Amino acid sequence: MKYDLKDLNHWMEKQVYLNIGSFLLGVATLGIDATPMEGIDVKALDEEFGLREKGFTALVAVSIGYRADSDFNSTDKTPKSRLPESEIFTEI
Repeated sequence: MKYDLKDLNHWMEKQVYLNIGSFLLGVATLGIDATPMEGIDVKALDEEFGLREKGFTALVAVSIGYRADSDFNSTDKTPKSRLPESEIFTEI
């Protein structure tokens, strides 16, 4: 992978995203809210945590915490509009 296809970094990013998905599911089962974030300043994170010196680099960040009771976006306080299943799924 590293020498022939030269896609090791791409493969590694996919592995990280797979793990983030598991992490998001795990914290959700504990009642913890989480949001993955891209577009972050990875150089600043690398520097802050000394990642490059350890042979690592940041790819994404995930914020975790508990929403406030006053959060108007909370699913139990704001009605959600959804498309009917017939518009989303196609049976074959």
